[in-house]
Amino acid sequence: MEIKQKIIIGISGHIHTDQRMKRIATSLSRHGGSVCLYYRDYIKHGATRPSDNLPFETKAMHFWANQGVLFYLLLNWHLFTRLLFKKMDILYAVDADTLPAMTLLSILKRKRLIYDAHEYFCEVPELNNHSLKKSIWDMVTRWGVRQAWKCISVGPMLAKELERRYGKPFAVVRNTTVLEDAPFANSTLPFVLPNQPVIIYQGALNEGRELELLIQAMKELPDLYCVLAGEGDYSIRLRDLAKGMQNIHFAGVLSPQTLKILTPQCFAGYNLLDANGSLSYYYSLSNKYFDYIHAGIPSISSHLPEYEALNAATGAGVCIDNSKDALIKTLQSWHTDKALYQKFRENTNIARNVYHWNTDESTLLDLFRP
Repeated sequence: MEIKQKIIIGISGHIHTDQRMKRIATSLSRHGGSVCLYYRDYIKHGATRPSDNLPFETKAMHFWANQGVLFYLLLNWHLFTRLLFKKMDILYAVDADTLPAMTLLSILKRKRLIYDAHEYFCEVPELNNHSLKKSIWDMVTRWGVRQAWKCISVGPMLAKELERRYGKPFAVVRNTTVLEDAPFANSTLPFVLPNQPVIIYQGALNEGRELELLIQAMKELPDLYCVLAGEGDYSIRLRDLAKGMQNIHFAGVLSPQTLKILTPQCFAGYNLLDANGSLSYYYSLSNKYFDYIHAGIPSISSHLPEYEALNAATGAGVCIDNSKDALIKTLQSWHTDKALYQKFRENTNIARNVYHWNTDESTLLDLFRP
């Protein structure tokens, strides 16, 4: 199906770090859409660098404030003023922080609006104990959803919850990985992996990711090795916690291409999350879960609804309590029971042929039918 529409997308992050929007914009462009994506040219942790060979147009936005109320005002002011006299058929708002400008433009220009909720925005941990801010973002989201032609979310559980809250159906376009041949295991990495089973964590080193728990567990697992691929607000704190440990490597921010080489060489993927007090975390479904499947390695996730449902369906990983003992027990059982571990790996190879971007791309393209 050819889309043949001009679509303008607005995101509050950097295109280099947003793999979901790269996939979506690429798919829309390759199926006839004229896509232009506006992004913030700023990465809090790690250097900004351009993405190579993108088949769609991008426009960088530069702000003198990159956090707090001023940032959100500047973001929406830039989007509104830069798009007011642009021609488009569809405005595509990513998360609630781009909704004020995109919703107002949709009304003034009488153009269709798509709202893509990557998370439960008014229930993120940063808004806990900030009832006024939470109410404002809830009103912004309600206004945007009411105006939207179509609404999208990342997983069925979150879609159902958002539909309950805002009274409009949300289609599910998961953050699945593009189905492709696995990279060669002997491809070059910027560091050397040891001859030990490697547990990998992909993502931000932030609060709520249970990374302190992972480091504490590694102290009791000298036969295993751990790679933390990312940076975040907890970067210094975690490095201090792991000081003197020989079986942990902080790899920093790695490119998606490097991660595709590194992850298949690992033993297991780490995906624990502390969802206490955060409905956004509770309903989350991360990119890394599917990245681990496509790399052919089983993953360890928390007892959260999306991961429990997927692991029950695929057998590609397990859900455990967020405790050091549970993590150690799981990793030791996989390390010592070769037949059990091999079964998990076989299940990931089956699952990767079911949960991949080719399927979710079809759902996305169907949404653009008149």
